[in-house]
Formats: sequence, structure tokens, C-alpha cells
Amino acid sequence: MARKKRQASATRRFHRSLGAGAAGFILFMVLSGLLINHANDLGMSQRHVSQSFLLSWYGLEAPESIHNFSAGEDWLSFAGSQLYLNGNPVSAISNGIGAVSSGEMLVAAGSEELLLLDTNGSLIERLPWGPPASGPIDAVGVLGNGSVVIKSEDQLWLADAELLGWQPARPPLVELTWSSSALAPEALHQAITRHYRGDGVSMERLLLDLHSGRIFGPLGILVYDLLALAVGFLAISGLVVWWRGRRNGNGNGKR
Repeated sequence: MARKKRQASATRRFHRSLGAGAAGFILFMVLSGLLINHANDLGMSQRHVSQSFLLSWYGLEAPESIHNFSAGEDWLSFAGSQLYLNGNPVSAISNGIGAVSSGEMLVAAGSEELLLLDTNGSLIERLPWGPPASGPIDAVGVLGNGSVVIKSEDQLWLADAELLGWQPARPPLVELTWSSSALAPEALHQAITRHYRGDGVSMERLLLDLHSGRIFGPLGILVYDLLALAVGFLAISGLVVWWRGRRNGNGNGKR
């Protein structure tokens, strides 16, 4: 008899502990389900998460590095293989080297090409780099008169007015300024990072993934399945306990 009482007591303690643990899960599922049902009314599909750790969790990593170059009154930035003008995407370019302002044009240099832009960011022309006996572009600069200079394998090349022809530059080069990476405003850095990560993750998708456990991958789905089975077990065992109590009560009443 004592053994049966101990077993019954242990079963009740286990039932209470499991019920307390499952209560939080049930409450979360109810609240998240209500929010999902009203996601459109709450505008959750148009709202996006901005927390860096959540975006990284979804694989939307920030660019490894952003190199910003001041070109006149504008900022030209390289993030991955993308070129930005004042935080707005312009064109793809590989191995960004630098950028300068030349008259009414902006010149962005990659290791193997030059992009000519107007001040609105429209692409004027994409020029492959390759004078005879030249190597990849190592640096780009501008003279005081606006002429563009390229450094390639210790050789300096001076562009013509249209940037279509190149000739070896002979010193002295008047007021030569090499393009170098500079510290840009934080707002610019944030705008580039947001675009690089795309539209990100909407609040609705985040809530759906939390509700289903998919945000935690296969392990999360397994845990949610186990919790659902635990809730089912609590419901069935609760009914059994109620039925036994009711039966015992009826029996005592008959006596």
C-alpha cells in the first residue's frame, strides 16, 4: 500500500512539473497564434527586424568590410562586389580599389575595370583596364586639373580627357592626390548594410518561425513536437485522473 502511495505521489509530482513547464509553451502558442491571425491588421508583413543577431541567425550577414572613398562632395563605397553612391546601389564591380571625381564624372576603379558615373549615380560607361604591358590596377588618383592617374605595377598611367586612352605618366605630376579609404558617416554605413542584407526578415515571418519552431532548425521542430506530445499526455492523463476521481466519488456515494 505504501509503495502504491509513493508511486501515486511521484506520478502527481511529475504531472504537476510537466504541466507547469507546458503552461508557458501553451501560453506562447496562444499569443503567437493570435498575433499571426491579425498580422495583416498589425502591418507585420511590412515591418522588418533590425537586430543584427537575428539577421545573422537567418544567414543575412553584413558585408565583411565597407570601403568608403570621398569623391568631391559624394561618397563612393565598395561592399563585397557592389558599388554604392551615397549609400545607394549603383553597379557591380570586383575588387574595388578607389574612386575619384573628375570634372562632371565620378570614376570608380576595380582591379580590372573602371566605372564612369554621373553625379546622380547613372552608369555612363564600363571600361576594361588593359593598356599594353600593364597589370591590375593598384591605385587611382587625380591631378589638380582633374586628369585621372592609374598606378599599375609601379607604373603610372595618365588618362586622356575621355578616359579612353592611356599613356605612361612622366613626372612631375602636379597636385596628384591618391584615392584612399576614409571614415564615412555612420548613417551611410547603416544604409549600405541594410541594402546588402536585402529586405531582411519581416516580423510576420519571424513570428511564424517562432510559432512553428523552424527558427531553431530541425532540433527546434523536434522540441516543439515533443512539447506537443507532452501537452497531449497532460490532457489524457488529466482526463484519466478526473475519471478515476469521479468513479471513486460515485462509489463512495453508493456506499
